[in-house]
Amino acid sequence: MKDHHPSDEAMRPDRREFMKKSGVAVAGAGVMSTTALLATPTDAWAQALTALDAGEVKTLLRMTRDVYPHDGLSDGVYMKVVEMLDAAAAKDPATDKLLSDGVKELNAAARNRFKKDYAAIAKESDRVAILQSMESSAFFQKIRGDMITGIYNNPDVWKVLGYEGPSAHLGGYLKRGFDDIAWL
Repeated sequence: MKDHHPSDEAMRPDRREFMKKSGVAVAGAGVMSTTALLATPTDAWAQALTALDAGEVKTLLRMTRDVYPHDGLSDGVYMKVVEMLDAAAAKDPATDKLLSDGVKELNAAARNRFKKDYAAIAKESDRVAILQSMESSAFFQKIRGDMITGIYNNPDVWKVLGYEGPSAHLGGYLKRGFDDIAWL
């Protein structure tokens, strides 16, 4: 049997004291997680942007995910495109107006059909129908064009999509998987 030292008693926490402190910690964690749920990543990103407001950022983020949907990509990848759009809007008043007016038009079309803003529409097919009605607009074409380079020129996206990247410096694809169609 182990020797009992008086100092061992002093080292043991009082059960009631432990329960009180644990309860405070759990309550604090609950408050923090509720706060985290209310503050969406879009809001945090929007604060860092200069030309677009939080509502425009939220709408553009939803739109970019709908135009080129990839379930394996995080919102962060799509936010890079929104950041590019914000930078372009900050430099050029015409781009700023195009984006601002385009978001207003997109939300107006959503409200006319579904009585809510575009980003609040739950069904993807409903959002896509609205986008299809606007696909010939300069606004839609600007978003689509910037997304092609913003998403598909991103090496982090290549990894998720299974693209190994350029191969010219490795001798091309002829001897490196040209006929490898195992991914089909």
